[in-house]
Amino acid sequence: MTNALTQARIDLAAILRWSARLNYQQGVCNHFSLLAPGSDELFLVNPEGLFWSEVTASSLLLCDLDGRIVEGSGSVELSAFGLHAPIHRHNKKARAVLHTHSPYATALCLIDGGVVEPVFLAGLQFYGKIAYDEDCRGGAFSTREGDREAAILGDGNVLMMRNHGPLVVGPTVAAAFDRLYYLEETSHRQILAMSAQRPLRMVNAAVAQDLADQVPLFDAYADKHLTAIKRVLDREQPEYAS
Repeated sequence: MTNALTQARIDLAAILRWSARLNYQQGVCNHFSLLAPGSDELFLVNPEGLFWSEVTASSLLLCDLDGRIVEGSGSVELSAFGLHAPIHRHNKKARAVLHTHSPYATALCLIDGGVVEPVFLAGLQFYGKIAYDEDCRGGAFSTREGDREAAILGDGNVLMMRNHGPLVVGPTVAAAFDRLYYLEETSHRQILAMSAQRPLRMVNAAVAQDLADQVPLFDAYADKHLTAIKRVLDREQPEYAS
């Protein structure tokens, strides 16, 4: 492995471990993928059957976009290829693709007409950048479904799949995870506010748009966020990087 690929493995393993701590995983389902450095055809993905809390850098599988395992032992959940490979293929800005059934973002996907509203400061980064798939067609067991979802996502950062859950993409694994984290935090606070049975107070559209445009600011913060995660894991679960 090149040094860049080794580091990519460590970073992806770190966010899988951290996401397990945050209760983003459901059973041994869901998957995070990351295009290999310098490649638009090969991606790392967590193997089927492992809890995210068990994943190590070396246990991640290196696959091609046609579903073949190039490096590593084990198998990949069928929907990981069906959903992730088409998004990587169609959107080269989506270097990282993270799909979970995290509780609160998924809850918004289960509400008829549920959307992320411009009501919470940390969530204004998503203003105008979330795509909604309103037509649940079951699991992504073929690339046809992934192609459909990729077309709906377009150049957005987040895809909210009705009756299913969220999918978040980013140019780096740090940026994608930071978006996933704040999507879940925003959804949590919005649902808490909705439970009060009082009208939500919307932020002015110009203010929301101004903050949503501050992408370099969020990406720089995302790098610091990942560094802090790895610092804790290096101390508490150093085997993640092995």
